[in-house]
Amino acid sequence: MCFVAAGKMGNEGEPCDVVIVGARCAGAPLGMLLAERGYTVEMIDRNPAGTDTVSTHWIRWPGVQQLRAWGLVPALEKTGCPPIDRASLDFEGRVITGAPRAGGAKATTYAPRRIELDAMLVAQARAKGARLRERFAVTGLLVEDGRVAGVRATGPDGPADLRARVVVGADGRNSTVARLVQSPVLEDRGILARSLYGYWSGVTEPGVRVVFRGRCGISLWPTNNGLCVVSLVFPPDQAPGSGRTAPAEFYTSSLREVPEVKQALANADLVSEPRAAAVRNARRQAHGPGWVLAGDAGHHKDPVSAQGISDAFADAGVLAGALDAGLSGSVGLDQALAGYATTRDAQRLAAFAYTCEQAELRPFGADFLDDVARSAADEQAAAAFVNTFVGCEAPADADTDADAGWLGESH
Repeated sequence: MCFVAAGKMGNEGEPCDVVIVGARCAGAPLGMLLAERGYTVEMIDRNPAGTDTVSTHWIRWPGVQQLRAWGLVPALEKTGCPPIDRASLDFEGRVITGAPRAGGAKATTYAPRRIELDAMLVAQARAKGARLRERFAVTGLLVEDGRVAGVRATGPDGPADLRARVVVGADGRNSTVARLVQSPVLEDRGILARSLYGYWSGVTEPGVRVVFRGRCGISLWPTNNGLCVVSLVFPPDQAPGSGRTAPAEFYTSSLREVPEVKQALANADLVSEPRAAAVRNARRQAHGPGWVLAGDAGHHKDPVSAQGISDAFADAGVLAGALDAGLSGSVGLDQALAGYATTRDAQRLAAFAYTCEQAELRPFGADFLDDVARSAADEQAAAAFVNTFVGCEAPADADTDADAGWLGESH
């Protein structure tokens, strides 16, 4: 464990309850939930609130339900993010379409720009009383009697020691906190797929559209400001060549090779340079003496399953409850953090294995494609397929031969 002694220089006074490093989809909701329970919370982030970041954008139904439970769906809609009420899934020309439903009502999802989503989450946390220090970078840990007791960070006004009963690393897959506490990597499947995405104007898709051809997947999601984010997922061995313009050329040419996508973008303009992502599928130990990891800092997987934002929200909800129990003295703090880690793994391990399988992007088998075609012709089976795609419970009496997973059984 890398640390500095808990000294006087830049000390910010009495310890707060929690320091959260990273104020995005895991850290900001956690700060909000703890502050509204009455805990003193310091959130720090190396970037200003609302800075853009590489993201899959889509908040699947479980994540939307979490936002709804927190009362934040209206705030999200105020950002101008359009609702997604329909889905079209094209597997080598076999197309399943539908409007997902949950509990008899529309299961609306969203694909917001992170500049809007993250800023909204931070604003909600601050409204509840959490403090945010922007442009603050962690440089070390404060350790007392073998326990993490805070962080040393540096910002616009110089270095500062921020003491806390617990330090939360919610600072992404390249987490500084995870590195400093030397959190063991429990499983590492490596990089299995790569992706490029860009923003387009003039796309008139009514919902989400996903098209699979060969070993590539293309997704179209309506997002803020009348734009559509178009993502290309492909195997690492099909990566663009070298040169500054190679990624953009590979991206646009790959989209045009699929007639259905070319038609959808016929009157559209690419208004941004494509952004690249290559995510290792790995999970770390979630907690230790005085520290705990949330969101991508402790568990990250390929964006092909689009679960990262929803997983971050789930971590925030579970960890807030665990920290409340531990900080209030209802249970021992270490016991509470261990309980969070157990819950996190129970929620993630199956999805982690599934995502890794899907990220291999193996070609679809003939049997699966036949099942998709049969499901497309059956209204109830199609509804079950689309529901599972967005993360809703499929109708209990639905009878479908096709595996309604994100990419299907043979990928």
